[in-house]
Amino acid sequence: MGGMGVPGTRVADPARQGRPEPTRFLASGDEAGTAPEDRAFRPDVEGLRAIAVLAVVLFHAGLRAVPGGYIGVDVFFVISGFVITGVLLRERRATNGTSLLAFYGRRCRRIIPAATLVIVVAVLLAYEFGGFSIGSQAATDGRWAAVFLSNFHFASTGTNYLASQQAPSPVQNFWSLSVEEQFYLAYPLLFLVLAGRRGLTLRARLALGLVVVVCASFTFSVLDTAHDATGAYFSPLTRAWELALGALVAVATPLLLRVPARLGAAASWVGLGSIVVSALAFDARTAYPGAAVALPVVGAVLVIAGGMSAHPLGAEVVLGRAPFRGVGRISYSLYLWHWPILVVAADAAGKQSLPVLDNLGWVAVAAVAAVATYVVVENPIRHARFALRSRLVSVTMGAGLVLATLGAVAVQADVFALPGGQSGAASSTSTSASTPAGSDAVAAVERLVAVASRIKTVPAHLVPPLPDIATRVNLGFPPPSTHCFAGYNQSSVPACAFGDATAARTMVLYGDSHAAMWFQALDDLAVRDRWKLVILSKAGCPAGLLSTHAPNASGDWAACDRWHTFALDRIKALGPAMVIVTQDLQPRPDGGRYSATQWQRGLQKLLGRIVAPGVTTYVLGDTPFAEGPDCIFKHLRSVQGCAVTPGRRAAQYKGAESRAARGAGARYIDVTAWFCSRSCSPVIGDYDVYVDHQHLGLAYTRYLEGALAEVFRLRPTP
Repeated sequence: MGGMGVPGTRVADPARQGRPEPTRFLASGDEAGTAPEDRAFRPDVEGLRAIAVLAVVLFHAGLRAVPGGYIGVDVFFVISGFVITGVLLRERRATNGTSLLAFYGRRCRRIIPAATLVIVVAVLLAYEFGGFSIGSQAATDGRWAAVFLSNFHFASTGTNYLASQQAPSPVQNFWSLSVEEQFYLAYPLLFLVLAGRRGLTLRARLALGLVVVVCASFTFSVLDTAHDATGAYFSPLTRAWELALGALVAVATPLLLRVPARLGAAASWVGLGSIVVSALAFDARTAYPGAAVALPVVGAVLVIAGGMSAHPLGAEVVLGRAPFRGVGRISYSLYLWHWPILVVAADAAGKQSLPVLDNLGWVAVAAVAAVATYVVVENPIRHARFALRSRLVSVTMGAGLVLATLGAVAVQADVFALPGGQSGAASSTSTSASTPAGSDAVAAVERLVAVASRIKTVPAHLVPPLPDIATRVNLGFPPPSTHCFAGYNQSSVPACAFGDATAARTMVLYGDSHAAMWFQALDDLAVRDRWKLVILSKAGCPAGLLSTHAPNASGDWAACDRWHTFALDRIKALGPAMVIVTQDLQPRPDGGRYSATQWQRGLQKLLGRIVAPGVTTYVLGDTPFAEGPDCIFKHLRSVQGCAVTPGRRAAQYKGAESRAARGAGARYIDVTAWFCSRSCSPVIGDYDVYVDHQHLGLAYTRYLEGALAEVFRLRPTP
């Protein structure tokens, strides 16, 4: 199924999606994909919707032939701008006015009924097949989707490194619907302002205003993608130009109709080719939207503009065929249904994604659901006489459905609440724990691990409580307000000193997120034993000096290389007495794998740069991979169903790290016995060990403080 491919996140982009827009204008009030002078029905535009939705759906199904299928969303944005402007112009010509109530009434009838159905069903399926943790997160996401603010919500969570490690939301595709609804909120107001001005003709005023929007938004798209790729992807400001350019085509219809028919036909083929090339050539590493988005956007513009002449040799000869028109007709519902069905199917199978053939089968299920929704929900409500009689009735119905969605999600959250005493508020023990102290601390931990495989049900006093596990608050990273955990695009951090700021001795914690997860436990120990603690940690960037690629970006990861230079210079300037190095043993972010020999050389090269008189260097081995809390919620009475065994590959790479440490005169600490005996239980004692598949929870790391003190020769908890 792939994930989103959005820079800074995890999986081949569930965010890279679009939603279709109607292309007809009928007496009943449906919209047209035309400006007033254009044809009353545009079969090529309806077929273009099919191209766009098929690109998105096949991309999400994991079909490698369309690695850039996410560009379908941009095609939809262009169509939407074209359609809505045609509606407004037509109304202006017919009535010499613009009714906002009528406009929003049409939007409510067209958009909200099907969206309400899908959100409610998606959250229900997430609870049923994904368990409490996935379901509760889907419920939160569903609330944002219901009020058309999910793009801002996913932008904020997408910039969170840990969020990118979690399963995608079954309603994440609603981000683009939110962008469009925000456009529908703002654009009619701009239309009214420009229509009320005097001097130039209405079309000239609109054209000037839209050109300003196009230039400003496209420039922002390029700049913001380079600065904050995830935020740029979800931002309505970076996407506004795409909708505005579609609107500009509608405004320019009288001029476009003067273009020679043969030239228009050729332009439509060039446009269709641009869209296809984008879908085939772009991939998860393409900086997007940025400047690259211009190729599919301009392509969509050329198809729509070139098709106005209806030349028999234009792209309409393909797009106007019945199969494309049929898919285009159900494309809105197909877009809504396909993503939650794919995500829930993977959750039910206990996997992050399913094979392509399995996904294509689920796409067929989504197509059936789309047809049913179109026939039973979309069309009947859009053309319902009770709604057409009154503009106010349509808007009231839309508001009522939004409230109904929020209410239904709240009821589901209550129905699927956790059993017994675990459903209450988090206890104060969720962020603190007793730690074994003294010279036998490691042995005490290993004794607790040895009996962990006997745990069958989740302890009644689990630390942290189940609600905290579901919300992933059990985390020991540096406080976000300090900005001391470098994101994917960062190559430096402020002076991040913790522990005892007045201490004469300095300890450095260096690595990726697997270093950051030990921060709070080491900070506690640094305070007690009078050490200054400095953390140098960057998401996804191996501690070893290795050539790597950034997640969802092409080429060598320059930010990671610059980070190594910055961090090593910082360590040299600090002159620490102790350096602790640790890193993730997972495959490279770009999907490749380092050999064990490469891994050893990269780490040994780093350690050689740290060697200095008076410094003691430790390599803290990585923690085992885990099934994570989502599995626990599915196995509340059979916890060992989530147990794993350390893999052979992990052992090879730990061996490589041990040899690198010995070669550089550092000390290697293998922590496998702190988590595994014959198997690795997700619950040890009363502690939930992980916050996801690979990061430790705060409670268990604090339990391990005594063991850390013993191996690093620090003063433990009294």
